[in-house]
Amino acid sequence: MKSKNLSKDPSPIPAMDLSSKMDPKVFRSVFMAGPEPMILADPATLKVIEANDAVPELYGYSREEFLFLCLADFSRFFAENSNPEFVAGELRADTHRHKSGTLFPVEISLRPFDWKGRKTLIMSIRDARQRRQTEDELKQTGASLDLVVNNFQGFIYTVSREYKIEFMNGSLMRNLGYGAIGEDCFKALHGLSSPCAWCVRDRVLAGETASFEHQSPRDGKWYYYVSSPQLDSKGNTRAQQIIALDIHERKIKEAELLKSQDHLKQENLLLKSPRVNRYGLDQIVGQSYQMQEIYNLILEVASSDAGIIIYGESGTGKELVANAIHNLGKNKQRPFVPVNCGGIPENLVESEFFGFKKGAFTGASIDKSGFLEIADKGTLFLDEIGELNLNMQVKLLRAVDGDGFTPLGSNTPIKPDIRIISATNRDLEALVDKGMMRADFFFRINVVPIYLPPLRKRREDIPLLIYHFLRRFSRDRHLPHIPPRIMNALEDYDWPGNVRELQNIVHRYVALNRLDVFDPFLAKESSDPLEVHPLPSHDFDTLGEAMADHEKKIIALFLKKFHWKHGRVAGALGINRKTLYYKMKKHGLLKT
Repeated sequence: MKSKNLSKDPSPIPAMDLSSKMDPKVFRSVFMAGPEPMILADPATLKVIEANDAVPELYGYSREEFLFLCLADFSRFFAENSNPEFVAGELRADTHRHKSGTLFPVEISLRPFDWKGRKTLIMSIRDARQRRQTEDELKQTGASLDLVVNNFQGFIYTVSREYKIEFMNGSLMRNLGYGAIGEDCFKALHGLSSPCAWCVRDRVLAGETASFEHQSPRDGKWYYYVSSPQLDSKGNTRAQQIIALDIHERKIKEAELLKSQDHLKQENLLLKSPRVNRYGLDQIVGQSYQMQEIYNLILEVASSDAGIIIYGESGTGKELVANAIHNLGKNKQRPFVPVNCGGIPENLVESEFFGFKKGAFTGASIDKSGFLEIADKGTLFLDEIGELNLNMQVKLLRAVDGDGFTPLGSNTPIKPDIRIISATNRDLEALVDKGMMRADFFFRINVVPIYLPPLRKRREDIPLLIYHFLRRFSRDRHLPHIPPRIMNALEDYDWPGNVRELQNIVHRYVALNRLDVFDPFLAKESSDPLEVHPLPSHDFDTLGEAMADHEKKIIALFLKKFHWKHGRVAGALGINRKTLYYKMKKHGLLKT
């Protein structure tokens, strides 16, 4: 390889006359001790004149080996693709060869100078491996950072002082469906026509980092924003660097938790309420398992606004349950309006519910408020709701769902805020299937169903109910005594009229002070079982067989009568439980 003669360079750099500026001994001492590899070479041939101690170390040779190898030509250390033609004053990158044969990058700078009147070239060689490694690491870090930013699940974007989007990460572009670089941030990101009212731009441009939560008007989701200053080369804030994280699920859970906490507080207040007593809840009496379940449900729904429907046979206490829900709710000071839908004549249903103005029709001599207006801010209890006709169902649905209603003869609509509690002893789903009830009306009233058991399904509550009614109807008088025989008969009766029938029986008993009112369902107990249930005739070989057969039938009759309660059967037969068990076993009457 031929080297370029620097003396023929069209614009050579003026040579430095070091001989006049520095003592040769001082120069050599500084030159040899320099930490950076330096070579003194002939500018025409690149033959090495002198090299400091750092040069052979760089190339892997001893000082003697290096000078011996390089006195002829320094260019032997160049790689095959190197260009040894240097330009004075230039800093250039090149590739050199180590003693081991490996190649490594270098940066070379050179200047000519006069050394005792002789033109000489001083060459500085810098090992560029560390710098190259650093550059590669920076490139790799930059690539990794780009990968992280663009695959970050949150949104990262930069907004200028003029609200223009300057950068968007991949997640944000995928969310928007396009790249909105150059667009107004408030329009592209939030669908607004002017800067966001919650924008923290002024705080960030003043050098502050701001964080906040906000619900985006574009998609309705909650986001957590962190906006920090982006600085220019002079340290001044030029833009906002914003990170937005989707926290919608967290906000939903927080809202549910707060609602649950409020609900628990309300339940705690309800449990401490005087309406929860040892005999039941509010005016409801009963301690059976079935009623405890209903009490829990009442406490759960009392503090909510959900529509409730109460299912149960006639006389089971549906209105008492509705009243308890109202009394334990947040609007307990407001009206509770019970309406028997089956007791309103067809032609008066609309006027009864919506009211009318004076002169609306013949006979309307005064203004009259309807049930909906009277129950405003309170509770409307619709008993026997299955009796409402389809036309009234439509109007009632529209009224309670927000459209309101207009009284007959009026042009002013009224929009009541009421809670609907319904009750029925009919199968409403069957009515929907038959077209007698609208499906949308059914779903509106059937949000939370409560099923009341008939009295025959909770017989353990009968004594409690009896004494409750005795206390109510006796007032300040001494409670009348009910003989055990009568009490047992009351508990065993099926009560087709449920609690209402039991209440009427006890009321008559207190009013008349006579027990004969129970005779219709006590007749079997006061009669001879053999007469009530005559035995069929059989041929028996002995009297013992006949008596055993007779005994078996009597025991079987009493077991059925007292629902297999051994204690009552033994008492009625005048024997102890052990004797009863023995006879049941003998006659094969034990249940498997």
